[in-house]
Amino acid sequence: MPRPSPDHPVLRAAARWRERCLRNDGSVFTEKSLWTAENVGYLVQYFAENLDEGEGSFLEKLEQQLSPAPGSAKQLAAEMLWVMYLPLIRRAMHAATRRRQIRTVWEWSGERLPEAPLELEEALNEGLLHPGTAYNTLRWREFLFLVRAVEAWKGLGEMEREARLTDPWLFSEWLLDLDDSQNRQLRHILCYFLFPEHFEPVATNDHKRMIVRAFRIKYGRDPEQVDYLDRLEMDRQIGWVRERIVEEGSHQGLSLYDEPLRSIWQPSDGNGKGGAANADAWYAQRFGKTRVWVMSAGQNARWWDDFVRMNVIAIGWDDVGDLRELSTRESIHEMLRDVYGRPNPTNDSLACWQFAHEMQHGDHVIVKKGRSALLGYGRITSEYEFHAMRPEFKHVRHVQWENTGTWPLPSDRWLAPKTLTDSSKYHNWLQFALGLIEANGNDRNDPDVNGTGGDDHEPYTLEEALSGLFLDRSRFHEIMDTFERKMNIVLEGPPGVGKTFIAKRLAYRLIGYKVPERVRMIQFHQSYAYEDFIQGYRPHDDGGFELRNGVFYTFCRQAAADPDKRYVFIIDEVNRGNLTKIFGEIMMLIEPDKRESEYAVPLTYSPDDEPFFVPDNVFLIGMMNTADRSLAMVDYALRRRFAFIRLEPAFGTDQFSDHLLEAGVEEDLVDRIVDRLSTLNKGIRDERKNLGPGFEIGHSFFCPREADEQLDEPWYEAIVRREIEPLLREYWFDRPEHADKLTKQLLA
Repeated sequence: MPRPSPDHPVLRAAARWRERCLRNDGSVFTEKSLWTAENVGYLVQYFAENLDEGEGSFLEKLEQQLSPAPGSAKQLAAEMLWVMYLPLIRRAMHAATRRRQIRTVWEWSGERLPEAPLELEEALNEGLLHPGTAYNTLRWREFLFLVRAVEAWKGLGEMEREARLTDPWLFSEWLLDLDDSQNRQLRHILCYFLFPEHFEPVATNDHKRMIVRAFRIKYGRDPEQVDYLDRLEMDRQIGWVRERIVEEGSHQGLSLYDEPLRSIWQPSDGNGKGGAANADAWYAQRFGKTRVWVMSAGQNARWWDDFVRMNVIAIGWDDVGDLRELSTRESIHEMLRDVYGRPNPTNDSLACWQFAHEMQHGDHVIVKKGRSALLGYGRITSEYEFHAMRPEFKHVRHVQWENTGTWPLPSDRWLAPKTLTDSSKYHNWLQFALGLIEANGNDRNDPDVNGTGGDDHEPYTLEEALSGLFLDRSRFHEIMDTFERKMNIVLEGPPGVGKTFIAKRLAYRLIGYKVPERVRMIQFHQSYAYEDFIQGYRPHDDGGFELRNGVFYTFCRQAAADPDKRYVFIIDEVNRGNLTKIFGEIMMLIEPDKRESEYAVPLTYSPDDEPFFVPDNVFLIGMMNTADRSLAMVDYALRRRFAFIRLEPAFGTDQFSDHLLEAGVEEDLVDRIVDRLSTLNKGIRDERKNLGPGFEIGHSFFCPREADEQLDEPWYEAIVRREIEPLLREYWFDRPEHADKLTKQLLA
């Protein structure tokens, strides 16, 4: 896409916002005064100072937080959401989804959203950039930043505001002084909105640094003569880059994300995965003379949360004291030997020496978990410090984190089990690792981890797993992390939330490849028995009985013969069977810490010399329909051995709306489906005595199938009549008139 001209619809809309809302106290959509200090004060009181870290989507929690606020403050919140959504391209979020959410927030005020001028509609349809996954998944942080920024703006005097609206660098400097500004993508966007001639549509710090370094090299300037931690300097350098491009003349109308400009700062390896073909040149271009360190966050990464929260990295060996007092590696070596009684602490003394004396302000650091996963990447922003008051890990340096998450490494990229490693010489590995981290923001659970092995199958990517799933990345990662740790999970939820669909995605993502032969699915029922599941005698065709192995026994033997690959066993309606009767003596063996031959037990029908155990490459997924009235309480033995994950209807998610719109459902019908099913589900949740959250209607009833040719009003009505109405009649079997009323409301 060419570099946007000042007449681009998004920039025209941004100019309207600047004049009406920043220079004055007006409104984007109306002639009211909405962008006032009083209304912003309500958003500060009810949102910024009342953050909700509990369950629920951003909009669900925002509605609760703003419920006491006056209507004018809710309308201001809708216009702030419009500012946040204005730059997004369709791939980041469908324009109709953005419009619906803006309208929803506005209508919390009790008023309908006015018809927007055509130019504002056109702007939302156009978009300019994709700021990355975190912009949506951490939407509350960006919204909080905007609220605080507007609060600070309205606190300025008229002359101060005018000075900043006419001086791009004064405005940028003012914005940078706000709390959390340096980490917010909206900071980049606001600067570009107000001063498109001085700033580029680049919304990440890391991309700006890469662009500056690459183009300084291209134009013969020393890349090390720039402070890459100075955000204002980065913006000035980006402006310098644009000036050089304009002087050359050939590419002056191109965006920095267009070819051939993009390949200058983000070269391709020929497979579309990024990274330079020549790893040495890539390293020199990106890091120059600075070092890149790889370090542990303690046993099983137990200090990682502290690292992120405090913006630090740290190491142990606390009893040695302040390492600045030990001026040589030899003296550290001797101290470690004396204090900890270790005869030859070579690696430990090297780690302490490097952390205190060789690591430098401005170096880069990657934090690992064990040998097989990466947790974060950042830039070191301080010299060594000794924090005597910390409970542990008292040797500290401060860090500006750029990316945090969990990125498993394929087995051929595993790391040495050392606390700290200077990885500056390992250019190929670093190019791979940073490509992995930066490819999709907070991407995690990459395939081929821990030897999952793909045979001749293509890797099953995170994008494939999430496609049509209506879960955001963070929720999917949370489920995957639980699955990896517990090994046994139950997906529970009302009808139509996609339990089977999600179970298959989780299975293939865990395996790393779409390998159906390593996934087995069965369904429990009230007649299901141990003999079906494990082993038992069955009639033989020739008369008499023979010992036959059950489906789970056979699956475990298959997995045990293939120990380097993962296998997933899926049980539908897991609580319909008599679990004690079905699992028998192997109930204990599915526990994660009992997956070894030493816990093998003789089976009821097998000889004592043929004990059985569940191998550690077998993972279990159970599924439960919480609306099934015939089910008894779940067996405690199952509760203790499985992690239970609740799945909820996705009517209120961006992904569901975008999915219907992309499938061809008209925007008005999408709005009706979302609004009316959300209202119906609220009524079901409120019926705590007989129904409740476990009886809600799931979104999958309205997911178009290949056979659905016309996704129109008759399609919607058919689903309501044939699939939703029978459920409602079952729910209110003693109140048929109420089921009729709800059905009419859906069809009205």
